[in-house]
Amino acid sequence: MFETSKDLLFVVLSLSIFWFTIFLCWLLYQAARTLRNINRISEMLIEKLELISEAVTFMRDKVDHLSSKMGVVSSMLSGLVEKFIVNKISTNLEDRVSKKKTTTGKKKTKK
Repeated sequence: MFETSKDLLFVVLSLSIFWFTIFLCWLLYQAARTLRNINRISEMLIEKLELISEAVTFMRDKVDHLSSKMGVVSSMLSGLVEKFIVNKISTNLEDRVSKKKTTTGKKKTKK
């Protein structure tokens, strides 16, 4: 079968090249699977970040819309509070003025 040691060397080299080729194919396959997984993870991450961005934009729009309405509501509320307070103060002043007049008028009539 093997006439010289050179024939044995060629058989060993051919088997070594065969197994090295199989190893390189397996390594290439594993690298491709790893890159595919990294690609899937990056796509999922991009989707999640887009969802978060949309949610933040939605919340910002709602807050802006609410704050514009709150300006109108706060001005109406401040107007109502002002009218209530002015009405209460004017009523108290009128009561004090009328009490003062009645007490000074009674004092003058007693003398």
